Amino acid sequence: MSFRATPPGHPIRITLDGRSLPASKGEPAAASLVAAGKLAIARSTKFHRPRGPSCMRGACDGCLARVDGEPNVMTCMVPAHDGMTIDTQNTLGARGIDLLRMTDWFFPQGINHHELFAGVPGAQGVMQAFARRVAGLGRLPVSQAAPRRAARRHVDALVVGAGPAGMAMAAALAERGRSVEVVDDGLAPGGGLRALGGGERGAWKEVLAPFAEARTSGRILLRSSTVAGGVFGDDVLVAGLAGAEICTAGDLVLAMGAHDGVALFEGNDIPGVMSARAAGMLLEGGVVVGERVVVATLGATAGFGDAFARAAEASGRCEVVRARDVVRASGSAKVRAVVVNEGGKEREIEADALLIDAPGAPAYELSEQAGARLEHEPRGFVVRTDGGRIGDRAWAVGEAVGTKLDPAAILEEAARVAEAIARAQAG
Repeated sequence: MSFRATPPGHPIRITLDGRSLPASKGEPAAASLVAAGKLAIARSTKFHRPRGPSCMRGACDGCLARVDGEPNVMTCMVPAHDGMTIDTQNTLGARGIDLLRMTDWFFPQGINHHELFAGVPGAQGVMQAFARRVAGLGRLPVSQAAPRRAARRHVDALVVGAGPAGMAMAAALAERGRSVEVVDDGLAPGGGLRALGGGERGAWKEVLAPFAEARTSGRILLRSSTVAGGVFGDDVLVAGLAGAEICTAGDLVLAMGAHDGVALFEGNDIPGVMSARAAGMLLEGGVVVGERVVVATLGATAGFGDAFARAAEASGRCEVVRARDVVRASGSAKVRAVVVNEGGKEREIEADALLIDAPGAPAYELSEQAGARLEHEPRGFVVRTDGGRIGDRAWAVGEAVGTKLDPAAILEEAARVAEAIARAQAG
């Protein structure tokens, strides 16, 4: 069964465990698998429970697989190409029937393998060796990569993150004469804006247009599929398809956004439970996550659940059921039903996907490495700045510092911080 709302733009063929599947060239490989109805892609390392994509941004392990002979690849972060081979890993048996799943059945209340058979002569060593074996994440690559020396270079202004805050900051710096380089781990810029329908993205044209124009004119260099792996003093470790390098920036701007919010309920790890932002990204790529989808909006959010519901209903390819208080989800290899609380009474809804739209947790990690002060709030650690500054030549903007995901707020912040950077440079 196909879960495509629109036909593949550039039809190609990929294989999953030897079976040929249709795909669209350049789309995330995980999207190709979801479109083909292969939602259970990975297995959890300890209990070997089925796992599926939940974030579509490389922040979960639900789409890990062996790709073209390389193990542990986030399939949501690599583009599909003709002839791509994807193989399930960390299983004993077939993708759908992993015999090691019996661990979960034997220990329904969980298991601490460090203490199992502890003190029993002979048994403890055997058990720990077995635990290490079954918790593996695939075989080594088929070929050994040659060592590559990391380059070192200077960047005038380095922006990490090509979401709305990063794009607005890059454009504001370029407008002030800075030579700007933007690194982003995604396949395309836009961040959460890629989860919005075309009409709703129109509200962000004052962010998108200046960034696109500056890229065209060469004032902004965008490096997609490139990760800022760490901040070490004045140095930033950057790793991309061409290898690793150490960048020293005249000014470093961190626009890392926020991680998808999660909710605690029974069955929240079943394939088909994913963030509303992830489902929106899939839908914008022409892939629907199911025929009947429950969208649960929990608290003050950025509105990805509402955006998905509007776009999905307009596409006519799936039925959307709105909910708030989720009690549990049922299923194994995919969601079968969702139980919600409505006015103190439980109601079961047949569904094949459950989308969670919860407040995002600030992506504070690199900012902390750069010297930022953190404050804990119910949604997570928020980066605190002094007018955007978190270090001598380091700055942070966007959702990570608590800025609302709103065009006016993002643009106002970008102009203010860019001016502060200019004053610091002049002084």
